[in-house]
Amino acid sequence: MKLKKMPKWQRRVLVYKLFGRLPYGNRLFDLVRATVGLNRNFDISRRHYSIVEMSDMLAQAGKSVEGKQLVEIGAGWHPVLPALFYGMGAARIVMTDIVKHIQQSYVEQTLDYLIAHADEIAQTVGVPANQLSTRWQTLHPKGKAWDRVWHTQGIHYDAPFNFMETRWPANSVDMIYSNSCISYIPFSTLKKIFQESVRILKPGGWIAHNLMPYDDYASNDASITPLNFLRYDAKTWERIGNCALHYQNRCRPADYLKLAERYGLRVLFSKRRQHHLSVTMLDRHQLDAAFRDLSEEELLCAHFSIVAEKA
Repeated sequence: MKLKKMPKWQRRVLVYKLFGRLPYGNRLFDLVRATVGLNRNFDISRRHYSIVEMSDMLAQAGKSVEGKQLVEIGAGWHPVLPALFYGMGAARIVMTDIVKHIQQSYVEQTLDYLIAHADEIAQTVGVPANQLSTRWQTLHPKGKAWDRVWHTQGIHYDAPFNFMETRWPANSVDMIYSNSCISYIPFSTLKKIFQESVRILKPGGWIAHNLMPYDDYASNDASITPLNFLRYDAKTWERIGNCALHYQNRCRPADYLKLAERYGLRVLFSKRRQHHLSVTMLDRHQLDAAFRDLSEEELLCAHFSIVAEKA
Protein backbone atom coordinates (compact mmCIF):
# COMPACT_ATOMS: atom_id res chain seq x y z
CA MET A 1 0.00 0.00 0.00
CA LYS A 2 1.41 3.38 -1.03
CA LEU A 3 1.89 5.89 1.75
CA LYS A 4 -0.46 8.48 0.20
CA LYS A 5 -3.25 5.88 -0.07
CA MET A 6 -2.65 4.54 3.41
CA PRO A 7 -5.33 5.56 5.99
CA LYS A 8 -4.30 8.37 8.31
CA TRP A 9 -4.32 6.12 11.37
CA GLN A 10 -1.94 3.66 9.73
CA ARG A 11 0.44 6.48 8.86
CA ARG A 12 0.43 7.37 12.56
CA VAL A 13 1.31 3.78 13.40
CA LEU A 14 4.27 3.98 11.01
CA VAL A 15 5.52 7.11 12.78
CA TYR A 16 5.31 5.36 16.15
CA LYS A 17 7.13 2.33 14.77
CA LEU A 18 9.84 4.50 13.26
CA PHE A 19 10.53 6.32 16.53
CA GLY A 20 10.35 3.02 18.41
CA ARG A 21 13.19 1.61 16.33
CA LEU A 22 15.50 4.59 16.76
CA PRO A 23 18.11 4.75 19.54
CA TYR A 24 16.53 6.72 22.39
CA GLY A 25 13.32 6.77 20.36
CA ASN A 26 11.15 7.56 23.38
CA ARG A 27 13.23 10.61 24.24
CA LEU A 28 13.17 11.81 20.66
CA PHE A 29 9.43 11.37 20.48
CA ASP A 30 8.95 13.32 23.72
CA LEU A 31 11.09 16.09 22.24
CA VAL A 32 8.84 16.21 19.18
CA ARG A 33 5.75 16.32 21.41
CA ALA A 34 7.23 19.19 23.41
CA THR A 35 8.35 21.30 20.44
CA VAL A 36 5.83 20.77 17.63
CA GLY A 37 3.38 18.19 18.94
CA LEU A 38 0.68 17.67 21.53
CA ASN A 39 2.58 19.07 24.52
CA ARG A 40 3.51 22.34 22.85
CA ASN A 41 1.33 25.01 24.48
CA PHE A 42 -0.68 22.19 26.06
CA ASP A 43 -3.96 23.30 27.63
CA ILE A 44 -3.81 21.75 31.10
CA SER A 45 -7.54 22.29 31.54
CA ARG A 46 -7.92 19.26 29.27
CA ARG A 47 -6.83 17.18 32.26
CA HIS A 48 -9.47 18.65 34.59
CA TYR A 49 -11.81 15.76 33.77
CA SER A 50 -9.44 13.40 35.62
CA ILE A 51 -9.92 15.43 38.82
CA VAL A 52 -13.69 15.24 38.54
CA GLU A 53 -13.84 11.58 37.60
CA MET A 54 -11.30 10.26 40.09
CA SER A 55 -12.84 12.18 43.00
CA ASP A 56 -16.25 10.81 42.02
CA MET A 57 -14.87 7.26 41.85
CA LEU A 58 -13.42 7.54 45.36
CA ALA A 59 -16.61 9.08 46.73
CA GLN A 60 -18.77 6.37 45.18
CA ALA A 61 -16.50 3.67 46.62
CA GLY A 62 -16.38 5.34 50.04
CA LYS A 63 -12.59 5.79 49.99
CA SER A 64 -10.32 8.64 51.13
CA VAL A 65 -6.66 9.27 50.32
CA GLU A 66 -5.98 11.24 53.50
CA GLY A 67 -2.98 9.80 55.33
CA LYS A 68 -2.64 6.99 52.78
CA GLN A 69 0.26 5.44 50.84
CA LEU A 70 -0.47 5.79 47.11
CA VAL A 71 1.09 4.42 43.93
CA GLU A 72 0.44 5.62 40.40
CA ILE A 73 0.77 3.44 37.30
CA GLY A 74 1.62 5.47 34.21
CA ALA A 75 2.46 8.94 35.52
CA GLY A 76 2.51 10.37 31.99
CA TRP A 77 3.51 13.97 31.31
CA HIS A 78 1.44 16.25 33.57
CA PRO A 79 1.25 15.05 37.21
CA VAL A 80 -2.26 16.30 37.92
CA LEU A 81 -3.50 13.41 40.09
CA PRO A 82 -0.42 13.05 42.32
CA ALA A 83 -0.58 16.78 43.06
CA LEU A 84 -4.33 16.53 43.62
CA PHE A 85 -4.00 13.65 46.07
CA TYR A 86 -1.19 15.40 47.94
CA GLY A 87 -3.44 18.41 48.29
CA MET A 88 -6.16 16.11 49.64
CA GLY A 89 -3.82 14.85 52.36
CA ALA A 90 -2.09 11.75 50.99
CA ALA A 91 0.91 10.82 53.14
CA ARG A 92 3.18 9.33 50.47
CA ILE A 93 2.94 8.88 46.70
CA VAL A 94 5.11 6.90 44.32
CA MET A 95 4.68 7.82 40.64
CA THR A 96 5.78 5.09 38.23
CA ASP A 97 6.07 4.82 34.46
CA ILE A 98 7.84 2.69 31.88
CA VAL A 99 9.44 5.85 30.43
CA LYS A 100 10.44 9.10 32.14
CA HIS A 101 8.17 11.72 30.56
CA ILE A 102 7.72 14.44 33.20
CA GLN A 103 9.62 17.69 32.71
CA GLN A 104 10.11 20.75 34.92
CA SER A 105 7.80 22.93 32.82
CA TYR A 106 4.98 20.37 32.96
CA VAL A 107 5.12 20.31 36.76
CA GLU A 108 5.10 24.10 37.04
CA GLN A 109 2.21 24.31 34.57
CA THR A 110 0.27 21.73 36.57
CA LEU A 111 0.76 23.53 39.90
CA ASP A 112 -0.05 26.92 38.39
CA TYR A 113 -3.35 25.53 37.13
CA LEU A 114 -4.28 23.77 40.38
CA ILE A 115 -3.50 26.79 42.56
CA ALA A 116 -5.47 29.10 40.27
CA HIS A 117 -8.51 26.77 40.43
CA ALA A 118 -8.28 25.79 44.09
CA ASP A 119 -11.76 27.10 44.96
CA GLU A 120 -13.42 25.19 42.14
CA ILE A 121 -11.48 22.00 42.85
CA ALA A 122 -12.25 22.25 46.57
CA GLN A 123 -15.96 22.02 45.80
CA THR A 124 -15.34 18.98 43.60
CA VAL A 125 -13.20 16.99 46.03
CA GLY A 126 -14.70 18.14 49.33
CA VAL A 127 -11.45 19.47 50.79
CA PRO A 128 -11.01 23.08 52.03
CA ALA A 129 -9.52 25.38 49.42
CA ASN A 130 -6.97 26.77 51.87
CA GLN A 131 -5.64 23.26 52.53
CA LEU A 132 -5.29 22.60 48.82
CA SER A 133 -3.61 25.93 48.14
CA THR A 134 -1.19 25.60 51.06
CA ARG A 135 -0.10 22.09 50.15
CA TRP A 136 0.19 22.92 46.46
CA GLN A 137 2.33 25.95 47.24
CA THR A 138 4.79 23.62 49.00
CA LEU A 139 4.92 21.46 45.86
CA HIS A 140 5.52 24.31 43.43
CA PRO A 141 9.22 24.11 42.50
CA LYS A 142 9.50 27.84 41.74
CA GLY A 143 12.55 27.23 39.56
CA LYS A 144 14.12 24.55 41.78
CA ALA A 145 14.45 20.94 40.59
CA TRP A 146 10.88 19.67 40.84
CA ASP A 147 11.73 16.07 41.74
CA ARG A 148 13.82 17.19 44.71
CA VAL A 149 11.07 19.49 45.96
CA TRP A 150 8.47 16.75 45.63
CA HIS A 151 10.78 14.21 47.27
CA THR A 152 10.94 16.35 50.42
CA GLN A 153 7.14 16.17 50.56
CA GLY A 154 7.00 12.38 50.22
CA ILE A 155 6.31 12.16 46.47
CA HIS A 156 8.75 10.06 44.46
CA TYR A 157 9.09 9.57 40.70
CA ASP A 158 10.37 6.16 39.58
CA ALA A 159 10.81 5.75 35.82
CA PRO A 160 11.56 3.58 33.99
CA PHE A 161 9.85 1.12 36.31
CA ASN A 162 8.64 -2.47 35.94
CA PHE A 163 5.33 -2.78 37.77
CA MET A 164 5.13 -6.51 37.12
CA GLU A 165 7.86 -6.95 39.73
CA THR A 166 7.97 -4.00 42.12
CA ARG A 167 10.04 -5.75 44.81
CA TRP A 168 8.10 -3.77 47.38
CA PRO A 169 6.95 -5.43 50.62
CA ALA A 170 3.62 -7.24 50.61
CA ASN A 171 0.69 -5.43 52.23
CA SER A 172 2.43 -2.04 52.06
CA VAL A 173 0.23 0.17 49.83
CA ASP A 174 -3.22 1.65 50.40
CA MET A 175 -4.16 2.66 46.84
CA ILE A 176 -2.95 1.91 43.30
CA TYR A 177 -4.42 4.14 40.63
CA SER A 178 -4.09 5.14 36.99
CA ASN A 179 -5.68 7.52 34.53
CA SER A 180 -5.90 6.82 30.80
CA CYS A 181 -3.18 4.20 31.09
CA ILE A 182 -4.04 0.52 31.45
CA SER A 183 -5.81 0.26 28.10
CA TYR A 184 -2.36 0.81 26.55
CA ILE A 185 -0.79 -2.18 28.31
CA PRO A 186 -0.59 -5.65 26.68
CA PHE A 187 -3.01 -8.05 28.33
CA SER A 188 -0.26 -10.51 29.28
CA THR A 189 1.53 -7.70 31.12
CA LEU A 190 -1.70 -6.37 32.61
CA LYS A 191 -2.43 -9.71 34.26
CA LYS A 192 0.92 -9.61 36.03
CA ILE A 193 0.34 -5.99 37.09
CA PHE A 194 -3.00 -6.90 38.66
CA GLN A 195 -1.39 -9.87 40.41
CA GLU A 196 1.43 -7.71 41.76
CA SER A 197 -1.05 -5.02 42.77
CA VAL A 198 -2.92 -7.47 44.96
CA ARG A 199 0.32 -8.65 46.55
CA ILE A 200 1.47 -5.17 47.60
CA LEU A 201 -1.95 -3.82 48.62
CA LYS A 202 -2.80 -3.80 52.29
CA PRO A 203 -5.99 -5.59 53.36
CA GLY A 204 -8.69 -3.03 52.65
CA GLY A 205 -6.46 -1.33 50.08
CA TRP A 206 -7.84 -0.68 46.65
CA ILE A 207 -7.19 -0.07 42.98
CA ALA A 208 -8.80 2.82 41.06
CA HIS A 209 -8.42 2.85 37.28
CA ASN A 210 -9.92 5.29 34.80
CA LEU A 211 -9.64 4.51 31.07
CA MET A 212 -11.01 4.93 27.55
CA PRO A 213 -11.53 1.51 25.90
CA TYR A 214 -11.95 2.71 22.31
CA ASP A 215 -9.61 3.10 19.36
CA ASP A 216 -7.26 5.94 20.23
CA TYR A 217 -6.54 6.61 16.56
CA ALA A 218 -10.16 7.66 16.01
CA SER A 219 -9.74 10.65 18.32
CA ASN A 220 -8.23 12.78 15.56
CA ASP A 221 -9.32 10.89 12.45
CA ALA A 222 -12.92 11.40 11.39
CA SER A 223 -12.60 8.73 8.70
CA ILE A 224 -12.73 5.87 11.21
CA THR A 225 -15.04 5.02 14.11
CA PRO A 226 -13.95 4.36 17.71
CA LEU A 227 -14.53 0.66 16.99
CA ASN A 228 -12.11 0.53 14.07
CA PHE A 229 -9.55 -1.56 15.94
CA LEU A 230 -12.16 -4.24 16.70
CA ARG A 231 -12.39 -5.10 13.01
CA TYR A 232 -9.15 -7.07 13.05
CA ASP A 233 -8.18 -10.44 14.49
CA ALA A 234 -5.53 -10.46 17.21
CA LYS A 235 -2.62 -11.42 14.95
CA THR A 236 -3.43 -8.81 12.31
CA TRP A 237 -3.91 -6.03 14.86
CA GLU A 238 -0.57 -6.81 16.49
CA ARG A 239 1.06 -6.48 13.09
CA ILE A 240 -0.63 -3.35 11.70
CA GLY A 241 -1.88 -1.49 14.76
CA ASN A 242 0.47 -2.04 17.68
CA CYS A 243 4.08 -1.26 18.48
CA ALA A 244 6.19 -0.69 21.57
CA LEU A 245 5.72 3.09 21.49
CA HIS A 246 1.93 2.97 21.18
CA TYR A 247 -0.01 -0.14 22.21
CA GLN A 248 -3.78 -0.74 22.52
CA ASN A 249 -4.92 -3.97 24.17
CA ARG A 250 -8.56 -3.70 22.93
CA CYS A 251 -9.87 -5.04 26.28
CA ARG A 252 -13.54 -4.38 26.93
CA PRO A 253 -14.90 -3.31 30.36
CA ALA A 254 -15.84 -6.87 31.29
CA ASP A 255 -12.22 -7.95 30.80
CA TYR A 256 -11.06 -5.53 33.50
CA LEU A 257 -13.80 -6.65 35.87
CA LYS A 258 -12.80 -10.28 35.33
CA LEU A 259 -9.15 -9.44 36.00
CA ALA A 260 -10.03 -7.82 39.30
CA GLU A 261 -12.16 -10.77 40.36
CA ARG A 262 -9.60 -13.30 39.13
CA TYR A 263 -7.00 -11.95 41.54
CA GLY A 264 -9.35 -11.70 44.49
CA LEU A 265 -10.41 -8.06 44.37
CA ARG A 266 -13.97 -7.10 45.31
CA VAL A 267 -15.43 -4.53 42.93
CA LEU A 268 -16.78 -1.56 44.88
CA PHE A 269 -17.66 0.66 41.96
CA SER A 270 -17.65 0.47 38.18
CA LYS A 271 -19.12 2.76 35.58
CA ARG A 272 -19.47 2.69 31.81
CA ARG A 273 -20.14 5.75 29.72
CA GLN A 274 -21.35 5.10 26.21
CA HIS A 275 -19.84 6.69 23.14
CA HIS A 276 -21.88 9.12 21.09
CA LEU A 277 -21.61 6.60 18.25
CA SER A 278 -25.19 5.65 17.45
CA VAL A 279 -26.30 2.07 17.89
CA THR A 280 -27.63 2.27 14.34
CA MET A 281 -24.03 2.82 13.17
CA LEU A 282 -22.88 -0.40 14.83
CA ASP A 283 -22.29 -2.91 12.04
CA ARG A 284 -21.39 -6.17 13.75
CA HIS A 285 -20.53 -7.80 10.42
CA GLN A 286 -17.49 -5.52 10.20
CA LEU A 287 -16.16 -6.64 13.58
CA ASP A 288 -13.83 -9.55 14.16
CA ALA A 289 -15.50 -12.72 15.44
CA ALA A 290 -13.95 -12.23 18.89
CA PHE A 291 -16.02 -9.05 19.38
CA ARG A 292 -19.03 -9.52 17.11
CA ASP A 293 -21.36 -11.05 19.71
CA LEU A 294 -20.55 -8.72 22.60
CA SER A 295 -23.31 -6.54 24.02
CA GLU A 296 -23.78 -2.95 22.89
CA GLU A 297 -22.79 -1.91 26.40
CA GLU A 298 -19.39 -3.54 25.92
CA LEU A 299 -18.80 -2.43 22.36
CA LEU A 300 -19.90 1.19 22.62
CA CYS A 301 -18.24 2.01 25.95
CA ALA A 302 -16.13 5.15 25.57
CA HIS A 303 -15.13 5.53 29.19
CA PHE A 304 -14.78 2.97 31.97
CA SER A 305 -13.84 3.34 35.61
CA ILE A 306 -13.34 0.70 38.29
CA VAL A 307 -12.57 0.71 42.02
CA ALA A 308 -11.89 -2.68 43.62
CA GLU A 309 -10.78 -3.62 47.14
CA LYS A 310 -8.48 -6.29 48.54
CA ALA A 311 -10.16 -8.36 51.25
